Amino acid sequence: MNVQPGTKKPVVGVSGHVGAGHVHSHSGFIQDDSAGFAAAASLIGMAYPAETTIRRVTVKADTVEIVTAGGGAGRACARRGFTPFEAELAQRAAGLDGLFSQGVAFRCMGRVYGQGVLEAPVALQTAVCLAVIDTFAKNHPVGILVSAEGLDANVGACMGTVLDVDGVGTAVMAVLNATAGGLGPVEDLEGNLSLAEKGRLMDRIGLSGLPTIVLESKAYVPTVSDAIKEDAFWVRYNREFDNPAVGEALIRALEQCGLPLLQSDVAYPRHTGEMRDNTASLGRRIVALGRRIEKAGSAAEKVQFIGELAILVSQDAGGMTYMTDAVHEIAAGGGLVPGTAAVLSMAVSRATIERCLVPDFTRTDAMHYLTVTGEAIKILSENLEKAASFLERQNRFARDALERLIREKQGV
Repeated sequence: MNVQPGTKKPVVGVSGHVGAGHVHSHSGFIQDDSAGFAAAASLIGMAYPAETTIRRVTVKADTVEIVTAGGGAGRACARRGFTPFEAELAQRAAGLDGLFSQGVAFRCMGRVYGQGVLEAPVALQTAVCLAVIDTFAKNHPVGILVSAEGLDANVGACMGTVLDVDGVGTAVMAVLNATAGGLGPVEDLEGNLSLAEKGRLMDRIGLSGLPTIVLESKAYVPTVSDAIKEDAFWVRYNREFDNPAVGEALIRALEQCGLPLLQSDVAYPRHTGEMRDNTASLGRRIVALGRRIEKAGSAAEKVQFIGELAILVSQDAGGMTYMTDAVHEIAAGGGLVPGTAAVLSMAVSRATIERCLVPDFTRTDAMHYLTVTGEAIKILSENLEKAASFLERQNRFARDALERLIREKQGV
């Protein structure tokens, strides 16, 4: 695959994100949510090289700073600060590649939980990603455009550019979704959602409204993973709401590459009330558990019930905290603007999750993502008329109204 700085108007888009701390969700879902960011940034790096190896880690009070070999710096705060022992563990990040940020956090801290459970690892991951984005921006101040996410609760950032991928003009964006204090993440700007400052950056590089490949996580999803013998690439879209031409291009690309393939054209249903239902259901479970705690008399009961609450908060809550209900109704869990996109991700087998407990997105995985994405871009560029026929579906995406709603909700 030949990738050069862009000279042509983009006709295809690629977007990948990382949700800092978004490891767990409901129903046993576990993921490395840094896969999309790592792959998108790697694609950008083929035209705009940047040294993203972590050179220095500094921890002071509640703030961690990461500096890369390429001169980029990123800082983030942990709500309850860093203990001296966590500060010592964070030093293990030196020498690791910041592109693979969730892996960095795990290798340093052992475990990562979002939703305010383990703030130090999430803050570390956030700082790593910010340092990576800053590295690209400092080394290529003309070619790489950067913005904040633009949501009051968030401290993440976005970088974007236009590339020529085997001669095809391609707008590419890598996004960090991260919430202040090492909480979250709030992912109202994942996928190719074009809102807030991220949306304005998408407009600047010509990504908004393009047929787009959305790069997503490497995940254990029990209903899918328990039925497969080996890890596989997973193409997902909804034939009624998304862009089947993008999905078909990804499927053909995987077939050409000879990689294990799963596919679904009924993923990401819209207007189902799913997020509202998940939120209400978790609330009821917490209330019911609270009533049991209220009546608990023995220490053994109290410990057991609080332990159950900890699981709900550290794992199940990840399935409802990441996105605003109204955004989910329109863009579903992948953050897909109707009519524009399909998702490339990975599903790991039960054998993999039993061995490692949490998926780990590797350099080999990233190279496969790049190979498949490159082939899919080529296929999609030869079928732009078909892809364009689905773009009218994006009229269902009420951009201004959603942006106002998100800002109102954050003011609560």
